[in-house]
Amino acid sequence: MSEDSKERLFAALDLFREKVNENARLRQMNRDWNRDIAVVVKDLPGVDAAISMREGQMDWRPEAASDPNIVLTAPADVLIGIFRGESTPTEPYLDGSLTLRGSQEDVLRLDFVSLMLWGE
Repeated sequence: MSEDSKERLFAALDLFREKVNENARLRQMNRDWNRDIAVVVKDLPGVDAAISMREGQMDWRPEAASDPNIVLTAPADVLIGIFRGESTPTEPYLDGSLTLRGSQEDVLRLDFVSLMLWGE
């Protein structure tokens, strides 16, 4: 199961990267928002991802992020749902299955990225 979840998570991150990078409004809005984001998968130890936002473009690597500005921690299924646009971050955040660590401004910006891509 963990290998399947890992592959599904990485596919969801690929989709998220594609959608972020093809959205002209997001690229313009984030042109000066350069951040490193750690994705920590609670139920898959050792499976992490590092997202980088640079000059409006997003990329990710299958490795732990060093010195991230934002840390997202959740079970694989929650992260997959968020990165695929099947759920918003709000409900998992409110029920405690998703934790976000970072500045208020960065967390709000990340939430807005999700909202612009997938809507409510």
